[in-house]
Amino acid sequence: MSPAASRWLERQARVRGRPWRWALAAIGWITVATGAAQMFLPGLELRLLHADASAAPAHFFRIVGMFMVLFGGLLLHGLHEPRANPAAFLWTGLQKVGACGMVAAGVARDLLSPLALGVAAVDALSAVLVLGFYASLRQREQIITVLRPQTEVAAPEATSPSVSALRVADATRNGVPSRRLQRTFDEGIAIQVSPAEAPRRSLVLAGGGMRVAWQAGVLRALTDARLSFTHADGTSGGIITLAMWLSGQSPAEMCERWRTLDVKDFVSLMPLDEYARPWKLTAPGDADGIVQRVFPHLGVDVDAIRANRERSGTFNVCDFARKTNEAIPHTDVDLDLLVAGISLPLFMPPVVKDSHLYLDSVWIQDANVMEAVHRGADEVWIVWCIGNTSTYADGFFRQYVHMIELSANGALFAQLEQVRELNARILAGEHVPGHVRPITVHLIRPEHPLPLDPDFYAGHVTASTLIDQGYSDACRYLAVADGQGLPLTPEITQMTEPAYDLTFRETMAGPLAMGTTDPEAGAHDGRSTPFTMHCTITIDDMEAFIRDPDHAARLVAHVQYKPLGMDLPVREGSFNLFRSTDDPRTKIMTYGLRFQANGQDYYLDGTKTLRDDPGPDLWRDTTRLYSYLHAGVDARGPVVGAGVLVLGMRELLHLVASMRSSRGGVEGAGMMARFGHLFLGALWDLYAPEAPVRERAEEATHGHEG
Repeated sequence: MSPAASRWLERQARVRGRPWRWALAAIGWITVATGAAQMFLPGLELRLLHADASAAPAHFFRIVGMFMVLFGGLLLHGLHEPRANPAAFLWTGLQKVGACGMVAAGVARDLLSPLALGVAAVDALSAVLVLGFYASLRQREQIITVLRPQTEVAAPEATSPSVSALRVADATRNGVPSRRLQRTFDEGIAIQVSPAEAPRRSLVLAGGGMRVAWQAGVLRALTDARLSFTHADGTSGGIITLAMWLSGQSPAEMCERWRTLDVKDFVSLMPLDEYARPWKLTAPGDADGIVQRVFPHLGVDVDAIRANRERSGTFNVCDFARKTNEAIPHTDVDLDLLVAGISLPLFMPPVVKDSHLYLDSVWIQDANVMEAVHRGADEVWIVWCIGNTSTYADGFFRQYVHMIELSANGALFAQLEQVRELNARILAGEHVPGHVRPITVHLIRPEHPLPLDPDFYAGHVTASTLIDQGYSDACRYLAVADGQGLPLTPEITQMTEPAYDLTFRETMAGPLAMGTTDPEAGAHDGRSTPFTMHCTITIDDMEAFIRDPDHAARLVAHVQYKPLGMDLPVREGSFNLFRSTDDPRTKIMTYGLRFQANGQDYYLDGTKTLRDDPGPDLWRDTTRLYSYLHAGVDARGPVVGAGVLVLGMRELLHLVASMRSSRGGVEGAGMMARFGHLFLGALWDLYAPEAPVRERAEEATHGHEG
């Protein structure tokens, strides 16, 4: 978009914002009303347009009317929170463009009366207004991203080795590792450990910005697996997770606090007069929002942290004068040091304390593995959400993130090399203070890079999704982990790119009763015990998903069901769209969710059956999930409950508004279009052909009667 057009849009959004939104609301209601008329009175409208009003066109007109209702509702939903739902305006605008083109084409081919050109003109005007509003939102979002969201991105930070680790690295480069390593550990904390004792575990929480909500899900999975830790260390964003945990919260409570946090509270701008001299600006934002709103909501309590005796903790900060990392024991930490540990250079100002300047250790290290080793840990669990792919992205912000990734991963690999050398000495029989057996390292990471903080800030990803994904990622690793840990090589943090072709969020709820095996009966008997599932569905490979009906999309979720528990994280989930059955006129959508409650494994097996039965059933077929609750880890276990979950209109609008592709731009829009083509094309194949078949059958019947 040209600078002149950008300025004009911004001016219109400021001056005519309210009338513009009123016009969009009118468009939304008109679209809903006309769509409803098409659904219930298709023949009348077709005759008014001098078009064929036979059964097949009328049936197709009903389907078009249903989607008009959906798009109109989507537009009205987007108007409630425009900045959080820009996709609502994009999709509605594109629908208006398509409608205008199709109506004009119908008139050109003499399928519709020239009167229909008035409808095309209204659609064209609507498209201009809706897409213009979308463009103005994008323009404002770019400005906000420069001033605000990057403050949060500060959190995704990188790290480097601790002071002792740097000494060891220097010694290794000088070719005399053994003597210096021995000296380093003599200076550390020597702990006498018996070989027969249980492993001494340390949890190392790396940075990741606001996205460390993901770590809360990981921590809950580790706790559910009954893993205990004698020490925990936090750097950068990981400080938030550690502070919550040492404040006395359970991982389940940590997850709930993250889900209810308004992430926009992270942003706090400097006093306006500071921006008058941008060349002297220390940072575009300060920590007021974090101190006054985020920490209290997340339950961070400095007094409780200092008094915690359940485990030891260390918080990492950078001493700017000495250019070193300092690991602060939890008994000595205070609010200033907590803030300093997450004050990313360029985005938040450093903290002055006792004549020292403290800030985030991002450019030194993002995970202090050697602090855990110094404290005698022989089993180190690293929770890692910093990206590591082979893709080099363009743009200032992406390359800034690459710098963090380089620093974080490089420092981690240097520390892992030190651990490898220590293990070699231990296996050779050498005495290493505090260690009598090799140190094993476990690392939990997402399969794909997590969305960055601006996406979190804009609502493209939610804390709930990150938590559910963290829990699932941890369960996936725990299922294959063994006592040997992972190889100490740079491949330990590698992820795959691209992150995903398409993702969307879906919530379904409905009555489900224990002790029944029939969903209809369960829907009747379970009205007092509704089952709710909050899902995020991710299609990693659209080509495979379209080509192979058995290629499942990943599903992460948490469920609520009073008889079992009101916050049950899903360990593993899957979603398949339009799987074939023995009947060519029938396809099914399947959902599978494995979770645990009260020590028992459960598996929810849900199916939407798409079949064109007599009467209008498209909406019912696509929004009713007939569900069976099995005891066990999959659908082979006995059925212990059943019911019917429903996707409501409000939830459907949320689903459409949440659709995103990591590819972005034209390529991302193409992925969403392909999914839409797959979905709508399958519905047409299943439902539309039945209309002419029934019409011919009726004609044959009348012929016999004559």
